[in-house]
Amino acid sequence: MQLRTIVFDLDGVIRHYDRGQEAEIERRHGLGPGQLLELAYGGSLGYDLMCGRIDPDTFVTRFGADVGPIEAARELVGMQAELDRAMVELIEALRACVTVALLTNGTTNTRNELAAHGLSDAFDHVFNSAEIGLAKPTTEVYDHVRAELRVDGAHVLFIDDKPTNIDGAVSAGWHGHHFRDQVTLRRELDRHGVPG
Repeated sequence: MQLRTIVFDLDGVIRHYDRGQEAEIERRHGLGPGQLLELAYGGSLGYDLMCGRIDPDTFVTRFGADVGPIEAARELVGMQAELDRAMVELIEALRACVTVALLTNGTTNTRNELAAHGLSDAFDHVFNSAEIGLAKPTTEVYDHVRAELRVDGAHVLFIDDKPTNIDGAVSAGWHGHHFRDQVTLRRELDRHGVPG
């Protein structure tokens, strides 16, 4: 079936964080490799943040009280991502032939971050977990997006850097592409007959 909609993840696909900076935060606060993200987002606290139940400031306070060093959380939340301009150009080109949406496990600050990147009008639709109260990879979030877009899942391609999120989309009847780089993404688009 022909694709009608392409849904992009944000972090790890369109913008990227400096993993070296993340490792430095862990080192300075006595945390092991990968422990910062696991502590921050691997439990109920991170889920509450992504589903909009708490804002980033409350997240930092609760992290310090219940999880780990408050300064580590403050530095994590304050990290700045670098935008991949080539991906933004690809999205601009894709919008000429298909609907392009964003689906991100974000926070209550995500809209402001998109504006700061100049991406407020880069997508036909923006779905932020903190606004809809549902987070990837639950099937419900993909069903919500599909219903809002009024498209059959068989006509949707989802692009994410996390395999678990791709698995969730595929379980909901979507096509999925595990993002590694733009070269392999363009091959996937070509396979679906979408000019990239």
